[in-house]
Amino acid sequence: MKLTVQNISKIYTSRDKNQNKLNALNDVSFTVNSGEFCAIVGESGSGKSTLSQIITGLIPATSGKVFFNDVELACSNSKKQKELFRKVQLVLQDGKSALDPHFSIYNCIAEPIRNLCRMSRNDEKNRVSELIRQMELSEDILQRKPHELSGGQQKRVCIARALAVDPEIIIFDEAISGLDVILRKSILDLLKRIHKENGCTMLFITHDMDVALYMASRIIVMKDGRIVEDTACSGKPGCLTHPYSKMLAAAMLPEIGNNADA
Repeated sequence: MKLTVQNISKIYTSRDKNQNKLNALNDVSFTVNSGEFCAIVGESGSGKSTLSQIITGLIPATSGKVFFNDVELACSNSKKQKELFRKVQLVLQDGKSALDPHFSIYNCIAEPIRNLCRMSRNDEKNRVSELIRQMELSEDILQRKPHELSGGQQKRVCIARALAVDPEIIIFDEAISGLDVILRKSILDLLKRIHKENGCTMLFITHDMDVALYMASRIIVMKDGRIVEDTACSGKPGCLTHPYSKMLAAAMLPEIGNNADA
């Protein structure tokens, strides 16, 4: 699925008497082609999470448009809107709060299937089992509740839930923040494998430039609600040209080794 973001701006107005305005996004445009793995990188306050919420229809843009395969999100009728929600899935930062605490893990994964797909209960059961195996988890966790799982297991369940309806694009919004280094690496390698096997479009939103360099074939860098760089990714900091992008890369160089290409 091709994603096109066209001249998106988002202005927030404060609720106090002064009604001050904050430009969270300012005329943001880009296209992510089908099957691409694209990372959007920026510090807190850069507008990247606001952008993910607009792309997924959680909040409206002040101006601009979002298209999926040339179909505008805001102009879709209810039937087309439901189909878009099936094709576009979001994985959030906090795996625990993203899962219903009253549901078993089985029902957490099966819920989007029941809401967005036509599938028999037997096929549903087979699909959930297949996803759990793909996430490298044991099927005995399916009867547990989210709070009984570790942070890494919760994150894998969230990914399985997103994959359950065979989406064409998955948006990861700070999806590995809060995990330790070993868990982060295992989740990132899992996502790399899923992307290779499934071929779906992935948009990975992160503040970690090292993660973007490791994962993506393309990096979009945001600062103060604007795109400052959009470049093909070689996997090394040398692919970055904008001073702000280089600053983000330099901040993480100790983590990836001083021998990295600068």
